[in-house]
Amino acid sequence: MKLKITAALLSVGITTSTALFAQDESAPTKKPASPDAPAAGSETPPPPPPPAPPVLDPAVVKANSSYGFGYRSGLQFAQQTSRFGLQMTDIEREKFVEGFFQGFASEDPAIKEEEINAALQALGTVLQARDKAAAAENLEIGKKYLEENGKREGVTTTESGLQYEILKKGDGAVYQAPAEGEAPKPKQFMVHYKGTLIDGTEFDASPKGQTFPMTLQVIPGFKEALTTMPVGSKWKLFIPAGLAYGEQRRGAHIQPNSTLIFELELETIQDAPAQPNFAMPPQGARPGAQPPRQPRAQAVSPPVRVPLPKKDGAGESPKVVSPPVRIPSGSDAETKSE
Repeated sequence: MKLKITAALLSVGITTSTALFAQDESAPTKKPASPDAPAAGSETPPPPPPPAPPVLDPAVVKANSSYGFGYRSGLQFAQQTSRFGLQMTDIEREKFVEGFFQGFASEDPAIKEEEINAALQALGTVLQARDKAAAAENLEIGKKYLEENGKREGVTTTESGLQYEILKKGDGAVYQAPAEGEAPKPKQFMVHYKGTLIDGTEFDASPKGQTFPMTLQVIPGFKEALTTMPVGSKWKLFIPAGLAYGEQRRGAHIQPNSTLIFELELETIQDAPAQPNFAMPPQGARPGAQPPRQPRAQAVSPPVRVPLPKKDGAGESPKVVSPPVRIPSGSDAETKSE
C-alpha cells in the first residue's frame, strides 16, 4: 500500500463561475423544454460547491502525518539498500531512530563521522561475504532443481540450458532476425508475464490485463524465448542463473545465482517506435543484464515530499526530504588507495 502525504497543508482556492445561456430565437426548431429547465433568458444556477474537507483533530494530523513520513521513508530506504542485501536484522532500531532525529534537527552526530564510515565499510564487507555464500548455495539449488525439472514430461531443454514448457501453443509468426549485412529493425514484443523464484516468491509481473512492450534488451534466457516462441504462445520458462543475472543481486528478492521462472505469453511482434537519444550507459554496464521488462519511470516507492505553500498563486516544487543512501563496498577502499 502506498501512502500519500495529505494535502491538508496546502491552501485550496475554489473558483466558480456562472455561465449565461440564451435561447436562440432564430433556430428553426425548438426542443420541448424540460420541466426542470430554467425559463428563457434566465441565468443557469451555479453548481453547488464541493463539500469542505473534514476537519481533523490536530493530534490525528500529527500522528498520521508522522507515520506517513516514517513509512514512506522506510519504503525508500528499503529500495535504496536492497541492491546491497541489507536486512532488518542488520539495523539497530533505537540507534536508527536516534540518528534520524538528530539528523532531522541538524544536530552534530553523536558518533564521529570517521567511526560511522568505518562501520559502513565493515558492513559492506559483511554483506559481500553473505552474498558470496548465497551465490554458491543458490547455484547448487538451481542445478538440482533444473536437473529434476528437465525430466518432467513436456519440459524442453535447449542447447543453452534454458528450459520451457508450452502452456498454450501459438500458430503465429516467429521473430525473424535480419539477414547478414541488413540493418536491423528494432522490434517490440507485446507480452504478458509473471516472474517467480523457485520457492514461488513473485518478484515481477506485467500490469494485470494489459500487454507490456519489450525489446530484446533483456536477460539472455528471456531473449532466447522471445525470439523462439510463435505469436500466440504461452510458455513457462525455467532460466538458470547463467542465463539470468548470474552472481549479481537484483534487489531484495533476486539473490546472486538465482534460478528464475517466468510465465510468458507473446501476443504480437511489431516494429518498435522511434526512441529518443539517451546518454551512454555507465562504463562496465553488462548488455543483456537488464530486467525482463523495460525500466519504469517511477521507482518502487517515491521519495518523501513535503508540500510547500504557494506564493502569489504560483506553486513551488516539493522539497525532497530523504537523501540517497549508500553503503560502501570493498572496492571503495581499493579505489581510494589508488
